[in-house]
Amino acid sequence: MRAALLLAAASFAAAAQAQDTGAIGRPQLMEAQAKRYSIAEVLKTTGRAGAEKTDPWNPLVDPLAQGMAFKADYTVDAAGRADGVTTFVSVQQAVNRAVIDAAAKPKGGRQYILVKPGTYRELVYVPASARPITLYGEGASAGDTVISAGLDAAISIADYLKQYGRQFERLDPSIVAMHAQIAARAPTISTSGSMTVWTRNHGFQARNLTIENAYNKATGNARDECGERVCGTPDKPQQRVSHQAVALLVEGADKAQFENVRLIGFQDTLYLKSAETRVTARSFFHKSYIEGDVDFIFGDTTAYFYRSEVRSLGDRTMSYVGAPNTNWRTKYGFVFNEVRFTNDGSPNALAGKYYLARQWFHNSRCSPYAPVAVEGYACTLGSESVYKAPKGTITPTVLETVGKMVVMNSRIGKHIDRSKPWSDWNAPGTLAYRPAQFSSDDFYKNLKNAGFDPVHQLGYGKQPLPAEIYLAEFHNADE
Repeated sequence: MRAALLLAAASFAAAAQAQDTGAIGRPQLMEAQAKRYSIAEVLKTTGRAGAEKTDPWNPLVDPLAQGMAFKADYTVDAAGRADGVTTFVSVQQAVNRAVIDAAAKPKGGRQYILVKPGTYRELVYVPASARPITLYGEGASAGDTVISAGLDAAISIADYLKQYGRQFERLDPSIVAMHAQIAARAPTISTSGSMTVWTRNHGFQARNLTIENAYNKATGNARDECGERVCGTPDKPQQRVSHQAVALLVEGADKAQFENVRLIGFQDTLYLKSAETRVTARSFFHKSYIEGDVDFIFGDTTAYFYRSEVRSLGDRTMSYVGAPNTNWRTKYGFVFNEVRFTNDGSPNALAGKYYLARQWFHNSRCSPYAPVAVEGYACTLGSESVYKAPKGTITPTVLETVGKMVVMNSRIGKHIDRSKPWSDWNAPGTLAYRPAQFSSDDFYKNLKNAGFDPVHQLGYGKQPLPAEIYLAEFHNADE
């Protein structure tokens, strides 16, 4: 058995080396490894990293994926008349009523909210509730029913309250608490306050509708180009202007399922976030469409994308599809199976220098992985992640957000860099730098090179054998 494990580890390393046509490379799964990334296997467990519980889940047998007709408990129609009981002109008001009814009758089963065709310009917050909620449109396509807002991370709290404060008056306390969580931030709402739809509802479902963050959609996102550097002209330097703008945030909602949905945005379109550190939840996206430019599918939970389209928009010269920050002990991060990675045909996209992903170095304030041109610079292990030149500290929690993503049986467009589809997190010499890590072997090696002992300082135990896979491909076709 041990010999077989050693052979598997060696084969994976050999595959990575054989596919390496540049500094980053394209490691490939073997047939036996690929079987571990089936829907059944990836979605079989949930919970705390390293101590997951087994809870088999097959979303493809759910009535949502089977296309079954639903009987609406509540109906939303922007052109209709609301009675406040079963009919509404606002999606949030319908959700509010569903939450109230669920508290009164917690064992009543799933609640169905039909959203009639139209554009609903509002925020929708779905709290944890006694009963799961399904939102669904009845139009001929997902584009007929749109929930849209235009917040971005730099919006001030005052502007947020001015635009949307009244929407959350006299709602259920659980929804008001979500709104208050955003309103309590300062001075801006930040990335995790910019979402159009935010769900914490276990078993939440959406079908045949569009969720849009309309930030910059009328003008394009080209002006948000500077990234980490100062740009512009010498006499008129332009500081970093890129603003995150989330369309959908799924926070700690286990068994969240999306069928024929369209997620529209630029940077940070889809945020998949754990409710607690090192505790994952599961999401499933089927026959859906997701678009964006930078890090537009990101987060630390387990998510499966099946038979869908992921489109990179070329307004900016640089683009990353994924930005996973999966904990190193969590079994799975993002899995893309039978997915088409497409582009908008723009010159930037067709330059072929975009990436499948970069692993989010979440909450890092300094980098221990490469020198920084600051005299006396150091980044050492500490109880908090801070930096005050020339020295900083980094926590174990930040170090172990390694990011996991596998792409298999998929078609990858010309916009993705052929030799280096996986990117480092920023460039060497920057405070936020971390090299791409393809496996636990890279993780342990980089920690040791940075002066951190994985066993004695971080308590990780022996290096995993065979190596655990972080980034890989299998049976993909390049256009």
